[in-house]
Amino acid sequence: MRASGLLSELPEACPADHVCWVHDEHDPGFDAAVRQFLAGGAARGERLLVIGARAIAALDGDPAQLDAARLRADGALEVLGVDDAYAASEEFTVARQRAWYEAATHRARADGFTGLRVVAEMSALAADPRHADELARWEHVADEFMATDGGMSAMCTYRSDLPPAPLGAVAAAHPVVRANPRSVPFRVFFERDRVVLAGEVDAFDADRLAALLAATPAGARAVLDVGGLGFVGAAGLRVIARWAVELGGRGSSLELRGASSLLRRMWGLLALDDRAPVEFSPA
Repeated sequence: MRASGLLSELPEACPADHVCWVHDEHDPGFDAAVRQFLAGGAARGERLLVIGARAIAALDGDPAQLDAARLRADGALEVLGVDDAYAASEEFTVARQRAWYEAATHRARADGFTGLRVVAEMSALAADPRHADELARWEHVADEFMATDGGMSAMCTYRSDLPPAPLGAVAAAHPVVRANPRSVPFRVFFERDRVVLAGEVDAFDADRLAALLAATPAGARAVLDVGGLGFVGAAGLRVIARWAVELGGRGSSLELRGASSLLRRMWGLLALDDRAPVEFSPA
């Protein structure tokens, strides 16, 4: 099981970590968190990649926690500007970013590392209306890549003063989030055999959920684990039903795992079985 939840501290380093760390611009705890995340990867034999000026600046801390100079000299730590890793033009796409990170992970393994561990400061992309929606989709697809033994783990960092809509959209695509809980009412993330929907989904969040589900890679059968849902309103259930219909049009089917008795009752009251038949299964 991957680490997940709204956390104030980093979990122990694991190969499929995907953390969203929301920080104030001058938060000293941010620097320590970046170095801790990277140190966990170094201990696992992973190559480290740090992207963005604010994240790179965090490397200048205590060398007892992370000896960045030695790691860079050994080729175990690389740094890049945002423009070098993410297109700063209209070319920013999910497909491009996945190919870029697949190649970087493959190169790390070919060089003898166990995988690739990334810290990326993404605030500028999230603040750009040209890229905000595609960035949220990329975070979701990136999570699937990490969860299915892609060999990559990441801490994606965002400033807390970003507009609530793009910040909430990218945070929702991470299993582990450090942010104000009110800004991240739900999360959609991957386990190896299923998609997990956890938290609460009301009418205000339905469009955000729809966008993430639409970006979900799906095979012959999709499994949505809803056991971690504390609340879901009618609008959220209709989003799930529409996704089931879309999957059916692609020759796939949807299994809802761990649904509460209340959710199943609401599904029936809304007559969603007639529109989007799904298979309910226990947790």
